[in-house]
Amino acid sequence: MWIFLVEDEKQLASNLKRGLEEEGHVVEVMHDGEEAELQGLVNDYDMVILDWRLPNRDGKQILEHWRNEDRTFPVLMLTALGDLDHKVSGLDAGADDYMGKPFSFEELLARIRALGRRSSEMHNDEAVCVGPIELDSRKHWVKVCDIKRSLRPKEFILLELLLSEPETVFSKTQLAERVWGSAYHVNDNTIEATISTLRQKLAESFNECEKEFIVDHFQVIETIRGAGYRLNSNLLKENG
Repeated sequence: MWIFLVEDEKQLASNLKRGLEEEGHVVEVMHDGEEAELQGLVNDYDMVILDWRLPNRDGKQILEHWRNEDRTFPVLMLTALGDLDHKVSGLDAGADDYMGKPFSFEELLARIRALGRRSSEMHNDEAVCVGPIELDSRKHWVKVCDIKRSLRPKEFILLELLLSEPETVFSKTQLAERVWGSAYHVNDNTIEATISTLRQKLAESFNECEKEFIVDHFQVIETIRGAGYRLNSNLLKENG
């Protein structure tokens, strides 16, 4: 993989670069936050390893900017800040996984492999279409009735997952793992809020469609009591 390593501890960065290259990865290293932020806006890396504390711009700010600019590469955050609040904050900013320092290189490799598998599974097909909803993961756009719709990064990943497996019921634990990259540091309120805003945006988009669909705010993404959530593709069929 083409890995972008953003770490201001130069000795640690050098050791990680050497180890990752021995595993067959291509590694680009940067130590400054502002410069790294610009690089992430112009390059489509396979994965980014991003330290929280950096000169000139911290990792959380960088990640929020990338996600707001629709940069969807997997991001593994590194930090010496090990408390739960920082983990939640990093994941909510758009991180796919989180590791506290110090860590073992073997665990880092395992996390990289896991993120690589999830990214590959989510992007096997560039475009997926269910009813009037079309999503292209490579170009990072969503259309409803051929009208492009802007989504936040987690909303995009959530919709991509639901579209790729319509009628499948996903528990909150499964959503936490596959959308946020962790089943331990994402609370139910965050998942419920993301589902709610995605539902609202889809409902607004359907209201702009020229054709009528058997759909409302709560029906596109169904809540299955005691089980989880699913996309109800039957409700996306044209009315009549």
